[in-house]
Amino acid sequence: MFKGLLKFFTLFILFVSAAGAASFVTLTYIIGSEESVVVPDLVGRDVIYVLETLSTMELNTKVKGSEFSPRIPRNRVIFQDPAPGTRMKRGRDVRIVFSKGPQMMAMPSLKHLSLAEAKIRLTEMGLEFGVTSTLFHAGVDKEAVIAHVPAAGAEVTRGIKVNLLLSNGKKPKTMTMPSLTGNVLDQALERIETMGLKVGTITSEPAASAERNSVLAQSPESGFQVLQGQTVDITINRSPQPDSDLSRPGVTGSRLFTWRVDEGFLKKKVKVQLVGDHHTDTVLDRDALPGEELWVLVPTFERATLFLYEDGHLKETRFFD
Repeated sequence: MFKGLLKFFTLFILFVSAAGAASFVTLTYIIGSEESVVVPDLVGRDVIYVLETLSTMELNTKVKGSEFSPRIPRNRVIFQDPAPGTRMKRGRDVRIVFSKGPQMMAMPSLKHLSLAEAKIRLTEMGLEFGVTSTLFHAGVDKEAVIAHVPAAGAEVTRGIKVNLLLSNGKKPKTMTMPSLTGNVLDQALERIETMGLKVGTITSEPAASAERNSVLAQSPESGFQVLQGQTVDITINRSPQPDSDLSRPGVTGSRLFTWRVDEGFLKKKVKVQLVGDHHTDTVLDRDALPGEELWVLVPTFERATLFLYEDGHLKETRFFD
């Protein structure tokens, strides 16, 4: 009986002790919770919301400064310390940085700048390159800026895209294509160059009724409107190559063509084309020094016409039969 009472008394003491410990922990947590709070997320919030929220939570607002921001409007938080979710005691400081809004600047004038110069200027100012459009403009150099959006003097923010209107230069002269039919090749090429046109593809085919190396057909045809700088393709009369030892398969050889560049001070862009009966090949295309002698080997197994250009102008035509 005595042992039973002792056991009951011991269990009662243990229960009371456990209940007291639990009450102490609970009370401590409640008291601790009342003394600390969780910092809210303030980024993007306006100044009034921040002051009211932190004041209600018995936290102090400390403004550490302001910075420009292209994304967050003026007078809204762009940074806070401590970070959201941090537990801290009441009465402590929360440091925040407010936004000044996007940084504004005056759009500079890009007119008459080349495309490369305009891109560099935009990059230096923190602006983005947008889309481009083009049109002919006699008063602005080719690939230079005619106008842009936003226009010069407008207030802009960093990071915006600027669209450019570029010049294609002076509008090419329109002319009526003359007839080249019947002209020998040298005459036809001279007329094409004199009109400010460019020689395109030269092909050949036999025609017994026409003069050798004369023009049989052209594109664009006679009477069509053409623009200065447009290419003209021609077909010349070249009779079938006679059968000879040089024309048979397996026979090889070459003929030498030489050309000396005029003396002077500047390099010249030299281009040599060989036009065969069914093909056109560029065999030389490079800068040449003044007075330099150029050598070109012309195959002997086929007939060819050689065209030599200096700085885009036809200087020499040579026939190889």
